[in-house]
Amino acid sequence: MKHSSRMFLALLTIGLTVFAVMPSFSQTQSNTNVVEATVAILKGPSGISAAWMVADPPQEGGLRIKFLTAGGADIVTAKLISGEVDAGVLPVNVAAKLYNSKIPIVAVSVVGNGMVRFLTSDKSIRTLADIKGKTIYVAGQKATPDYLFRFLSDSIGLKAEVDYTPIYNLAYPEIAAGLATGKVTSAILPEPFATQACLLNKDLISPIDLDALWKEKNGLAGYPMSLFVMSRTFIEKHPDAARAIAQAYKKSIEHTTSDPASTAALVEKLDLGMAASIAKAAIPNSRYVYIPAREAKSNVDALLSVFLSFDPDSIGGKLPDPGFFADF
Repeated sequence: MKHSSRMFLALLTIGLTVFAVMPSFSQTQSNTNVVEATVAILKGPSGISAAWMVADPPQEGGLRIKFLTAGGADIVTAKLISGEVDAGVLPVNVAAKLYNSKIPIVAVSVVGNGMVRFLTSDKSIRTLADIKGKTIYVAGQKATPDYLFRFLSDSIGLKAEVDYTPIYNLAYPEIAAGLATGKVTSAILPEPFATQACLLNKDLISPIDLDALWKEKNGLAGYPMSLFVMSRTFIEKHPDAARAIAQAYKKSIEHTTSDPASTAALVEKLDLGMAASIAKAAIPNSRYVYIPAREAKSNVDALLSVFLSFDPDSIGGKLPDPGFFADF
């Protein structure tokens, strides 16, 4: 997804057609001391880890949360820009670009660590060097899977479109389906789509460990995929409520990782974009975490530095300053 300055202005015009309001299940309270918050939940992988927060939202201090489900990060971006939502999950580079574009948001926590996999049915591929001359479908041009793989392949002297051919014309579900049927031989694909493909095609292998290669190159264990961001205005106006929402999300992630089966059933019940059978299998591989953003700064900056090297505009032209990272 191209996040140009023009797109950011265009996003302001996006309507509510792919946004749905979800009940918060909280009890009706009087208007005295009520703090209302709107939290965007992405359907699909990011929404899985928020399921328990949606089902049992925090109510401390009169907090009432309205959840809005979105079909894509561009919708969450638009609602954050317009002020229609107070918090939501975004890709790391998108969050950084918003901040560098003077949108008053801060990163509260990393809620999804690296979950990108190289999958292939080509048994001749055993190491990264073996991709030379191959065609590889890549999920999300100019997104984390793309730039992560370009960075790693560049590090051994293999250039995209010179030494191997990246194909970007299929969306995540379509790449998964292609791998499952054998129409796609090799691909870079994040979870839970990678698990979905492997469940349907037992011939798929993952001979290249991208996480291990990332650690080998920069010494960091893991790279962030998703950030939970919040309106700075909301935090300053309602600091206790902001912390309550953050803690609720943390507990939801902990519940998700400790009980995949129940979480998967809840995800399907809440219509968060994934069947229970797929969600149950994908959760153990999806690396849901809750790491306060201030503690993950080095990892965030490392990934953003990769974006900066390939496409400075994708993060707003520079690494975000320390004000990007919430202090709780």
